Amino acid sequence: MAATPFSRACPIRIVSVHLLDAAGRLLRVLFLDREGHISAKPHYVPREEALILASNQQQLLGPQARVQVL
Repeated sequence: MAATPFSRACPIRIVSVHLLDAAGRLLRVLFLDREGHISAKPHYVPREEALILASNQQQLLGPQARVQVL
């Protein structure tokens, strides 16, 4: 039986928000909670919700941030 890669097998994710300056340099790393609020502490979110939250937040923040699902 082939092993499933960990990144696909893990049902829980963290959504990080990397705030960038005008030159694209990292200013601060923040996190999203399950309701989509930005926080300094990481919150664990179910994978499907994390993907939706990240997409919505990226659209909201635009180029001033990079939103990632970890």
